[in-house]
Amino acid sequence: MSIHIMRGRALKSALMAATLLTSLGALTAHAQTAPAAPAAAPTDDSVIVVTGYRGSLQSSALAKKHAVGFQDSIYAEDIGKFPDSNIAESINRIPGVTISREINGDGVNIAIRGLGTNFTKILLNGASVAVASTGSTDSGNTNREVDLDLFPTELFTSLTVDKSPSASMVEGGAAGVVNMRQARPFDNKGNHLVYSVGMTKDSNADDWGNKESVLASGTWGSFGLIGGFAINNSNVANKGYETIGWTNANLSAAQNPASTRNNTGGGNWTIPGTVPANAGNGLTTGATIDQAFLLAHNPGDNIGQIDNGLIPRLGRQMNENGTRDRTSGILGAEWRPSDDLRFYLDTMYAHKVNKMQRTDMDWVGRNGAMIPLNLTFDKTDCSNGCTVTGGTFANSQFFLEYRPYTETTDFKGVNPGFDWKISDSLHLDGSANWTRSTFHRESPSVLVITPPSSGLTVTYKNGGGDPTATSNVDLNNPANFQWNGGRVNIQDEKRITETKGARTNLKWGDSTFNIQTGASYDDTSRQITAYDNSQAWQNAVCGDNPNVFVPGPNTEPPCQGLNTPTPGAGYPTYPGLGTNYTAGNTTPLAYQGSLIPQSSLANYLSPGPNGYIVLNWNKFATDSKYATFHNAAPLAASSNTSANTGFVEEKVTAVYIQINGDKDIFGGRLRYNMGIRALSTDQTIGGLISIPDPRDAAAPAPADGGKYPNAVQWAYTKVTYKDYLPSANFAYSLTDNLIARFSASTSMTRANPNTMLPGLNFSDPSAATGTVGNPALKPFLSKNLDFGVEWYTGKEGYVAATAFDKKIRGFTTNGNTTVPFSDLAQYGVTFDTLNPTQQAAINARGGASAANVTLTEQVNIPGLETIDGIELTWVQPLGQWWTPLEGFGFSSNYTKIKETSAIGVPVATGIPDSTYNFTAYYEGHGLSIHLSDNYTGQELVGTLGQNGIAAAGLFADKRSQWDLSSSYDLGTVFSVLKDTQILVDATNLTNQPIRTYFQFENAPYTDYKPGSMVMVGIRGKF
Repeated sequence: MSIHIMRGRALKSALMAATLLTSLGALTAHAQTAPAAPAAAPTDDSVIVVTGYRGSLQSSALAKKHAVGFQDSIYAEDIGKFPDSNIAESINRIPGVTISREINGDGVNIAIRGLGTNFTKILLNGASVAVASTGSTDSGNTNREVDLDLFPTELFTSLTVDKSPSASMVEGGAAGVVNMRQARPFDNKGNHLVYSVGMTKDSNADDWGNKESVLASGTWGSFGLIGGFAINNSNVANKGYETIGWTNANLSAAQNPASTRNNTGGGNWTIPGTVPANAGNGLTTGATIDQAFLLAHNPGDNIGQIDNGLIPRLGRQMNENGTRDRTSGILGAEWRPSDDLRFYLDTMYAHKVNKMQRTDMDWVGRNGAMIPLNLTFDKTDCSNGCTVTGGTFANSQFFLEYRPYTETTDFKGVNPGFDWKISDSLHLDGSANWTRSTFHRESPSVLVITPPSSGLTVTYKNGGGDPTATSNVDLNNPANFQWNGGRVNIQDEKRITETKGARTNLKWGDSTFNIQTGASYDDTSRQITAYDNSQAWQNAVCGDNPNVFVPGPNTEPPCQGLNTPTPGAGYPTYPGLGTNYTAGNTTPLAYQGSLIPQSSLANYLSPGPNGYIVLNWNKFATDSKYATFHNAAPLAASSNTSANTGFVEEKVTAVYIQINGDKDIFGGRLRYNMGIRALSTDQTIGGLISIPDPRDAAAPAPADGGKYPNAVQWAYTKVTYKDYLPSANFAYSLTDNLIARFSASTSMTRANPNTMLPGLNFSDPSAATGTVGNPALKPFLSKNLDFGVEWYTGKEGYVAATAFDKKIRGFTTNGNTTVPFSDLAQYGVTFDTLNPTQQAAINARGGASAANVTLTEQVNIPGLETIDGIELTWVQPLGQWWTPLEGFGFSSNYTKIKETSAIGVPVATGIPDSTYNFTAYYEGHGLSIHLSDNYTGQELVGTLGQNGIAAAGLFADKRSQWDLSSSYDLGTVFSVLKDTQILVDATNLTNQPIRTYFQFENAPYTDYKPGSMVMVGIRGKF
């Protein structure tokens, strides 16, 4: 196959890489003196001549050298001892791999070569795995990501990342495939027990956490057993700033008569038409707020700036604290009745519980009625958007949002298999897998707010760093908050994922040439179910109706907290519901007052340590009968993580054929594999849809909604498609230690399950924006070319350069459409189906007949997305250059990526412009220490069209994190303590924030301060 088929950019990068390799080789050779000749690789590559961290690097180098395709591996230094404290952090040392982090800095998901985390296929012991969880805080994963914090490093032996697929490889990772292989008895023959005990400290938290593990294994002749567990209990505290998006003013025609009014989209903030009472700041109550008013009160500004200038939708300081506890265990067995036959059984169980409380003090931007005064902007021409950098906002409001939440994740899996060398030329293996994971998120919230038209004024500044919104009212005084306009929520989410499958492979031939064929079957299902009893709880807590829940509009504002409402007023009539719901609505409803009326609200609030009030949750939950309402929560269409209730099952049948060879040609050694994988995917996609009662269609509905509630039912769609994935990988050894590689392949990833679910989900409480599913989304298909050169300098040392080119068809982007609210009836959404908060927001935008809603739907874009890049790696033991530096060395890699979009704007998320990892290490005299710097450049993390603003995307800021890992073997000093090590690890030494921004760099979306984490402990083995 000719290398000329490579794209020009990739070929140019490859030639540059080859030149760099040659230069580095000359430099290294020149630096070595005659007595310290280059150390040759072991003649028996199964022998590891170095132990510890260097032994892990050497194992990785040997595995990479002997692979045919583009593969990187990480091995445990010793049984039960991975070189990093987190699996995601370990994989992050591989070139081209980046990780998404929890807001406390822990790695959670991984991405390969600039494609999002959902484009990476994760395998457990060679089989598909799925985990029912939501990813890091606020990420709301509903995709194919696997949260790696559930899998402790102490229980694993190796991680392998394949960036170029072969026909025999499980499909599903357009970017690459990662296999996590847990420890097995015959990894280390004999009887072994390894233990570790440690303490952990988050610099933001007050208390220490603990971390323990035990792993025991034994082999007796042909039989072996292994078992172990790992426990990690962390106390965490996180601080940060959030906006939940940015918005601009929704000016009226009187405020901006120009044809360009509201041309950039957004518009979640409405400036009132007249000055309300108590606006202060010298404003006259009832004065008309038109264009002349706005220009007069914002001297030096033009109307385009006032129209398009962005402010935070909910600018807020966030404080979160609690515990994150994880317990995992494995049991495994191996039986090797002969050298040619072995059977194995891997089992695993993991349990994770996050108990957190989160408080925010939010300046209300979305749906607010603020009056802007003396605004300043970062641009004069705001036709394409700009940012408000300062000003005064009269008639403002703040609200406290208190959110305790508990997340519980369980995972269990079984993986039996066998490997049988039938004869010298015939080899058969097979395995089966079953995993099941459950997730439950219990997430109530309580929102109390300052009164409207109360004279509250905000002084806003955004001059760099996090914006500030300073109130003229004391936000740490409970008396300044009320129910009117507030709310309470009960929102639960449950998830279940299950995988089951089997695969077998048959190989005929010898190492110089063989034919391999096989078949596999995988059945993966994901079910998400949301529950919501917010309205019933709200009626009871502060709606003067603790025992009766009537869905539909109410003339009383939500959470008004009055004790003497007008019985029966404003409620819809549902004659089919029985007593107290007559056709004429003549029977009044029964009221018994609020469980927590406005008069007693202050008893549940108190001044807080962060400059704003806090809620006594235990007292509030008891008095509001939270447990009763929580246990009675009915099914809902979506959860507060933006996950839709739905079900996706994918049954995949695949067969493949592949030829493998190893021969001498043109004075060098050529190893190769070529083949094709054919697969058929059967998808079943189910979701909730709302169907209006047919009796409402027979007669005109009253002004306040239909007489009968909508019926919610499941709707299913079945989709079948076939794919053919060819691949070819070549490794040509110019010398024993200089290898050139080439790969051409087609890989695939199926579309995001959540974006395929039918129905409509409102993504904000104001019903201004919503998402609709698209069951017709096609899978992503990527055509890949890779070319690389590697030079192995001895022991763990090598230098490598790889150029890659990916062309992806089927990429999706947000398609935004603004429609009248009345058009939502096709999705079963009417004014009657909204909650009171949404109804109030619709009425504020002109009512059901006038309000507009922006709908977002994922659509496949035409054409190809092209991702080009180059990866450079250099692992160097410095003792090769100068004997006194024996034990010192470094490991480094650098990746540069460029995306070219078919539609002219970036659509691929998770593509940093550049990344690098650098680790300096020393190992000797009982001491092992390595210091690492991990850098990720700027990247798009949310596609354009955010919050209804066409040009607005979400971007992650560049970030560099320094981590330290060290150990000291006490046996070096005290022989009685042989194989006992003191451990000291520290992450995020320089306290780097984790920041994202909205469209413009001076518009932060989130800015978290995770602090540093320290672990001290002891490890030993017998």
